[in-house]
Amino acid sequence: MSSTDKELNADLKFGLKSFITICVILFGIMVFVGILTFIVPAGRYLTDENGNIIPDSFTFIDSTTTLPVWRWITAPIEALLFGDGNMNIIQIIAVLLVLGGTFKVLDKSGALLAIINVIVNKFYNRRYLLIWIVTFFMMLLASCFGLQEELLILFPVLLAISKAMNWSKEQAVSLILVTTGVGFTAAMFNPFTVGFASGLVGLTVVDGLWFRSIIFVILYLFTCLYLTYMAKRDEKLNKNTTLEQSYERLTEEKEKEYVKKAKMVVALFSSALLVIIVFSIVPILADLGLGMVFMALAFVVGSFIIGKKCLASFKETFKVFFSGAKDIAPSIIIILLAFSVKYIAEKGNILHTTFYYCYSYMSKQSPYFSVIILYLIVLVFEFFIPGSLAKALLLIPLLTLAPIPGISKNIIILAFLFGDGYTNVLYPTCGTLVIGLSLAKVNYLSWLKRTGLFQIFLFIISLAFLMLAVFIGL
Repeated sequence: MSSTDKELNADLKFGLKSFITICVILFGIMVFVGILTFIVPAGRYLTDENGNIIPDSFTFIDSTTTLPVWRWITAPIEALLFGDGNMNIIQIIAVLLVLGGTFKVLDKSGALLAIINVIVNKFYNRRYLLIWIVTFFMMLLASCFGLQEELLILFPVLLAISKAMNWSKEQAVSLILVTTGVGFTAAMFNPFTVGFASGLVGLTVVDGLWFRSIIFVILYLFTCLYLTYMAKRDEKLNKNTTLEQSYERLTEEKEKEYVKKAKMVVALFSSALLVIIVFSIVPILADLGLGMVFMALAFVVGSFIIGKKCLASFKETFKVFFSGAKDIAPSIIIILLAFSVKYIAEKGNILHTTFYYCYSYMSKQSPYFSVIILYLIVLVFEFFIPGSLAKALLLIPLLTLAPIPGISKNIIILAFLFGDGYTNVLYPTCGTLVIGLSLAKVNYLSWLKRTGLFQIFLFIISLAFLMLAVFIGL
């Protein structure tokens, strides 16, 4: 077995280990919530004609029946078939499979690598401007489409560039992990965070978009300055080293080929983004709630067009697309396990009771203190459940069951985004971080030493934005 095969095998083993770990944690939460249905008093809020909770209407109820233990096991299937919001789950699963297939096609066709190669070739001699361009590209993909681990395929190119410019391997992996982690924090249209969370509470991705856009710009500037500083520090440490020039410059013919592929990928992402925007701002279309479906359709059509041009046939494209969808399919189990937690709490009549206790405490606090509590809750859950969808399913329905004084749904979603974002490159429980560090052969403690201060600043900045959001009544 070659060293490359061994590394790949190790990555697959880690992926399986991570998957099993998250499933065990979620199953443990399911059992814990099931046990709580025997302990926590049953209670319910009244609802209005639109199904919305009436805040001051909570009453404890006599519940002579509890959810049988065997239904804890069947809860994932029951929730998918009969649970409240199951159509949203089905849509998100479809989008997940489509994106898995799409990026497999983009990977095999070399289309995504083509963009990076084109950017690098144009700005190779303007190294710091290159950092700003790559950072924007990576942040945009994470912020609008929820990409992170898929972009690890770009690491060999960025590593070669870093070597040629006397930057460290830590800088190479930072250009993927740091940029996409911040992109998740500053999510604008990300269907797996802001899109899904907004759908759960009856908002659209354009609600609060102006504020998130400001956050994106400020965090972009902050991240670029940090990465530029680290690049200059690397150069200073390697000042006696001759530039390796290990990155092979593109020939004119190769550049034309890459530009052609890059244009197709830009067209694909632009069309998908346009679909999201149109289905969010046009009232008739927004009411249909099918924005994610049509975004998925845009990705399918676009990936098959690219596949036909780059992989020779629709048959080969379908094989690659199906392979990508199959690779990401196990995550469906994680989504269903998370969805079932809420289902068990609802059927056991303790969901409203749990919220009532939290609501009673937070309603007595300042909204500024309450938002800090919300933020810390997400940060704690993120350590144990890195997946955005699973965490959203667990937290968003509970935190938005009824209005919290001074805390809007937009602010709750913002706290969720902050807790789910930069922590992707901080917590060792995040699979993408561990895989990325293993690719770069960087140990976790070295990573913390390099990015620790940056992470602290991100926490402070995000907390300041939450305070500002409460102040202006976002």
